[in-house]
Amino acid sequence: MKISVYITSYNQCDFLREAVDSVLAQTLRPHEIIIVDDASPDGSPELIRDYARRHPGLIKPIFHATNCGVARTRIDALHAATGDYVTYVDGDDRMLPEKLEREAAALAEHPAADLAYSNHYNMLPDGRRTDTWIREGDEPPPEGDVFAPTFARNFPRRDIFRMELVRLDTLRRAGFHDPALPVFEDFDLRIRLTKIARACYVNAPLFEIRRQGTGLSTLRPDLKMVLLRDLYAKNRALLADCDPGLRRHVRRRYWQWMATFARQAGHAALHDSARSFPRRRLAAAMHFAFVGRHAPDVLTLGDCYCLFLPARTAEHLI
Repeated sequence: MKISVYITSYNQCDFLREAVDSVLAQTLRPHEIIIVDDASPDGSPELIRDYARRHPGLIKPIFHATNCGVARTRIDALHAATGDYVTYVDGDDRMLPEKLEREAAALAEHPAADLAYSNHYNMLPDGRRTDTWIREGDEPPPEGDVFAPTFARNFPRRDIFRMELVRLDTLRRAGFHDPALPVFEDFDLRIRLTKIARACYVNAPLFEIRRQGTGLSTLRPDLKMVLLRDLYAKNRALLADCDPGLRRHVRRRYWQWMATFARQAGHAALHDSARSFPRRRLAAAMHFAFVGRHAPDVLTLGDCYCLFLPARTAEHLI
């Protein structure tokens, strides 16, 4: 099995060395390590060139002249990959030494599977681990046909798998990432990928994800809702051949997930100083109505208080 590993790089020079070293330390040597830098001005290109000089033939750098975004960065890496399988690590994350070996072994044990995914650690910006994605007491993650769970995000904490080891030809058939998407490009790909791929799970944390409070987490919740509506419409046709009950289940769960952002958007609207008091309340009421329709258990009495009472009074009553 020839495994291509790609690393995305953008202004992560402080962490990039750890990401590259974690791939070099794998107990199963990768076929190649492709590092795509998206026009970083922080010294990352010089660091990557140094690694390429010290590991000729193994580390293959790609440098963007202008910033193209994460989707295009991933696409360029995948177009350059020459292995049978591919996986990745972002420039601020780390693989644990047995990541490739254990996921490759899982694929060998499950010949019908096209991809293997595993548990992971979450870590703080300083590298300290906090918890894992799959925790004691969680339901076992799905295996085999995981299309519906992926589309509906029926995974612990609504967070789907990452850094999967997948057949490159299957990924090509799925179509790679959509460069038109500013965020959720990985979720969009995994919906399409799991429609044609079968999965197996390795019950061990094999990589570490750094949670820095950047990227998607900084996007306004009302914009997340718009993007998620568009994403559902884009991929809805993939549900056409599913059982009607399964289609309804996926839509219900997807809309319940959106409701968590609708509640955040409601509270953000209440504090939007650019709007008049009545317009703030109207915008919040529309978002809370969405929550009440699709995930009423998420809506609280305090949310209702906030619509009619001053913020300090509402907070006192919650």
